[in-house]
Amino acid sequence: MSGQRTLPQQGYILVTALVFMAILMLLGTLMITGSVSGIQQAGGFSGLVRTRAAAEAGQASSAFDLRESIITDLNTILKPYADSFAASKFDAKVTPIVADFQYKSVEISLNSLPTVVKSGSLEGVTYTSKVVFANFRADQEYTAIGQTYYVDYKVESIGKQNKFTRRTATNGTLAIQMGRKYLNQFLLLADDGGSEERNYFTTDMNYDGPVHVNKNWMFTGQPRFSLGATTAAREVKMTDCKGKSFLVSTQSLPPCTTPDWGNRSLQYGQSSIELPTNSASQKAISLGPNFKGTVSTIKDVCDALGVKDNDCKSAVPTGVYLPPAGGLYIQGNAEIIMSKTAAEQVYTVKQGTTVTTITVNYVTKRTKIVSGTTTTERDGVPNGQLYVEGEITSLKGPERTGALPSSLPATAVPSQVVPALHPLSQLNIAATSNIVLTGDLTYTDDPRQVVGAKNVLGLIAGTGSVLIGNDARNAPSDIYIHAAILAGAANKGFGVMDVRRAPAQGSIHLLGSVAASKEPPRGVFSFQSDGLPKLIGGYGDDFSFDQRFLNGGTVPPNFPATSRFEAKTALPTQTDWTED
Repeated sequence: MSGQRTLPQQGYILVTALVFMAILMLLGTLMITGSVSGIQQAGGFSGLVRTRAAAEAGQASSAFDLRESIITDLNTILKPYADSFAASKFDAKVTPIVADFQYKSVEISLNSLPTVVKSGSLEGVTYTSKVVFANFRADQEYTAIGQTYYVDYKVESIGKQNKFTRRTATNGTLAIQMGRKYLNQFLLLADDGGSEERNYFTTDMNYDGPVHVNKNWMFTGQPRFSLGATTAAREVKMTDCKGKSFLVSTQSLPPCTTPDWGNRSLQYGQSSIELPTNSASQKAISLGPNFKGTVSTIKDVCDALGVKDNDCKSAVPTGVYLPPAGGLYIQGNAEIIMSKTAAEQVYTVKQGTTVTTITVNYVTKRTKIVSGTTTTERDGVPNGQLYVEGEITSLKGPERTGALPSSLPATAVPSQVVPALHPLSQLNIAATSNIVLTGDLTYTDDPRQVVGAKNVLGLIAGTGSVLIGNDARNAPSDIYIHAAILAGAANKGFGVMDVRRAPAQGSIHLLGSVAASKEPPRGVFSFQSDGLPKLIGGYGDDFSFDQRFLNGGTVPPNFPATSRFEAKTALPTQTDWTED
């Protein structure tokens, strides 16, 4: 019958369907197997990528330590050798700071640092990084101002996740440059803290940089040292709630004396630091590179200044001089006002009725001196040293444009304060005796606001003090000073004139550093009924460290250094890289 299938035909169709089904199942199985294999391969590749990234993260972390943060650890390790060298009075030009028999001890200390082994995670993958140091050695080319040491290093970092592991390794050499520690590397450095004169470090005194006092230190209230502090003494004085002081060797005496040490502490028994006691070397530098005489010999000085013998028999004539290739040399007491234009640093010097203007043009590279009707001009700019044989009776920048706001900025200078230093001025001002500050003295480029700021100022009072004027030369309230200050002669320091007769005048807003033989009281305090002090005269300290000064990164021209050496830079040089 048409339309009917016979039984055999139906069987063929069934077999064919089964064959097709088998083929489809085989293809499906192959596809699934391939997909699983691909996924497994992709998963393995992904795991290797993640573990490699983690290993490289550990490598990068250790490399950062070698490049940026190892200086602090190096100075801790090298300090005993530097201290011993300083005490020996050896000459750094011929004698190593670290002797060859001490190399192995340095290696052991380096390999014992807690930062040589680091661990962490990256997106769930763990890593461990380890630095191994070996072959510490010295460059035999010693100089009076520095020595270079080398140490080889190997950094191995391993990233792990489950069964996946990747390892990276690098080898290299770390070059360690040791140089003298400059005095501007401390926000505050004093030989004598002045406790015998009841000079308190107290509430409203804020220090955000390194602070060291050799001896005689006294605290009351709540001074703040955000980087901690150090002293060569074994104990300091702290007051109780009745204002009486006691010798202590602990961190505080609650509840009325509670210094804030930041995340650090007050460290006792550290090495003493000596200060220079005069400005003779700055005088010689101001006279120029050709000066070969003695700074105390009148004829030698006159010859360097180009003064005729007939005019220079018993004393160098009062006036302003510009020695060839030297700095600015001023004979006699002087008042100095500093100002600037777009291209120029301007000094206005008053000596009696004589007014002399010095204009240093950084564009034309020319210097002009105008005194009365006499004008002198020459090529070149001074060498960065201004020296006064006498006292600077008044030093300041331009007058303010108005009253300061009631709320002062924390890390900037109010707009009413007019800058005194040109952005390209790198200057050191030194005087035989006192330097009296009678107004604001600030940079055009504040390094807290301007990256790469170049302007920098040093103030050195040879045998005198650096003082804030407070008599007929009244300085303003809340005075702003940008400078590295040094007053190292015995019992001299950074103070306020007639401080015990002065009204309360806010704070000294210092950006820079202070190094002084003795810390004089800059403010007068009265103890209240709660036992806490209150400023009733003079100034409080609002000191900010110029971070450029850290490790000697920036130093005013001709600014002195201590007799102690320290690690200034540590530069790693990678020689190879392996990965497996």
